[in-house]
Amino acid sequence: MLQVKNLYKSFDDLRVLNGVEFKVEKGEVVAVLGPSGSGKTTLLRCISFLEKADRGDMIFDEFSYDMTKVTSRQIRDMRLQMGFVFQSFNLFRNMPAWKNVTEGLVTARHMPKDEARDIAMEMLRKVGMEDRAEYFPDQLSGGQQQRVAIARAIAANPRVIMFDEPTSALDPELTGEVLDVMKKLADEGTTMVVVTHEMGFAREAANRIVFMEGGVVVEEGKASEFFNNPKEERTRQFLRRILGGGA
Repeated sequence: MLQVKNLYKSFDDLRVLNGVEFKVEKGEVVAVLGPSGSGKTTLLRCISFLEKADRGDMIFDEFSYDMTKVTSRQIRDMRLQMGFVFQSFNLFRNMPAWKNVTEGLVTARHMPKDEARDIAMEMLRKVGMEDRAEYFPDQLSGGQQQRVAIARAIAANPRVIMFDEPTSALDPELTGEVLDVMKKLADEGTTMVVVTHEMGFAREAANRIVFMEGGVVVEEGKASEFFNNPKEERTRQFLRRILGGGA
């Protein structure tokens, strides 16, 4: 469904992505793991055209693009098929939860307000936030804000949802409520690309793991194989450091 080939991205003299090859199939949950600075977030931002790639080709559904030559109309059309959940929530502070969900539906998709409100309430119910629909972001915990952000992402019924470290800004006790929602989406067959440091989620919910370091994909494979029988020594080092000496 989504494939990126030969992706490069630099910021000034710092090369962040160095010929990355990446793909995700319909209904698949791909967890992108790796140490800080490995290029995980930049990969997501280039795929969603929040950053412009220096070089690369992208296939999305039946369409193929040179990522350096896409038009603003093509980017808009692709973004309408993608959801994005940021680590910092990115909610409108002056809008209640339900309106944060409806804003994109009304503004970008020109949906009637009543229809958008019905969808918003359904999505908030799905993430366990229906009773907080009238609350503003400052009245919500970090975990609740992130669940509103997830409701916003799924409201448009996107083909794929990108999650960029969705629990990294949360206190540990709030992480579980967000991961539970994401596991539910995974169980429902939602196509997801998740940059995360949550190894438990990656092991339980992901179909496939992509491990990055230094702007390249070091190893990828089924989640069970990645955690139980990693092929690369660098992967084994990473897992030992993250999971402990018994990993």
